[in-house]
Amino acid sequence: MHPNPACFTQAVRRRAFGRALRVAGVPDHGALAEHVDAQPPTTGQPDRSRVASKVGRPT
Repeated sequence: MHPNPACFTQAVRRRAFGRALRVAGVPDHGALAEHVDAQPPTTGQPDRSRVASKVGRPT
């Protein structure tokens, strides 16, 4: 899941956390909701400074 309120809302609606964590029922997601809401907005694009540093390097 991306730290994006829309992704979080969709994951909650789909009950994805219970399946991903392999727990019965619906886990409490209150603390995670606070964390996601506190994050600055993202553009959905990768951080070019991190991506560009690996371009052209031999493996």
